Amino acid sequence: MLSNGYSIREFDVKTNFRGRAHPRAHPPLARTPGMEYFHAMSWSIHSTVPYGMLRQAETVRSLRDSGVGPEIYLSAETLDALTPAEAEGTAESLRSAGIRSLSFHAPFRDVWPGAQDEEARRLSVRRISQAIALAPILHPVGIVVHGGYFGWLFDFHAEEWLASARRSFGELAEAAEKAGTQLFVENVFDEAPDHLLRLREAVGSPRLHFCFDPGHAALFSQVPLHRWAEAFGEGIRLMHVHDNRGRRDDHLPVGEGTINFRGVLLAALDAGARPILTIEPHRKEHFARGVAGLREILSTIP
Repeated sequence: MLSNGYSIREFDVKTNFRGRAHPRAHPPLARTPGMEYFHAMSWSIHSTVPYGMLRQAETVRSLRDSGVGPEIYLSAETLDALTPAEAEGTAESLRSAGIRSLSFHAPFRDVWPGAQDEEARRLSVRRISQAIALAPILHPVGIVVHGGYFGWLFDFHAEEWLASARRSFGELAEAAEKAGTQLFVENVFDEAPDHLLRLREAVGSPRLHFCFDPGHAALFSQVPLHRWAEAFGEGIRLMHVHDNRGRRDDHLPVGEGTINFRGVLLAALDAGARPILTIEPHRKEHFARGVAGLREILSTIP
């Protein structure tokens, strides 16, 4: 029996192979009046925000008023243009608004830490290292980094990816140690958690943890979502919370797709994790709906 009241069998029945909930899988729970906000606020919630949007006062106000911290996306273009002085100004703007918790998302376009081409691998390490270098200024709780494994590119030989990825993440973990931050490796096209677990073991750094993305797993995984939570366990330091309908990476607000996020969160808790929860709206109007949908689910979790 799971500590949150669900047996493994119940979880499997309520959640299909891809981790999507059946229509009436979770009836609304009775809640004590006035406690919904308390339960939801006991979790740390972030939202993806491209760095450039933090230059807009409206963005900072929206984060502040919603009680949400930013997961700052740092593109390659941003990293090349950003000066330490501007980063200091952004840090002060967030502090002045009362925003104390934030995270980074490192660049990922054309960034492959497990690349077989040594020049491509070095470029990937350099790009991610640029994000790590900003940590002493903005003080993120951690930096999300894509693992970079895609079975079709490596002919499903994960060990070829692992040989290069181990070198890259070893170098990045050393940089994170010096910068006083953490790295959260995110699943993207991964069909199972095994090779990411092997990566953490091979690197052997206490700075290396996981960002679990159920939305990606619902699209690409060959194992149920709760098995990812069980495998990563307390190593899940951050979770991306965006919904889809099983066909594409829609990045919908929570509850507007078919993923059973309540079940995923219960499984993560039972595995010993209480991660930062980051919504990932790709449209401005999805921000408020994403926060509201997530808090509605959190209000039903003891």
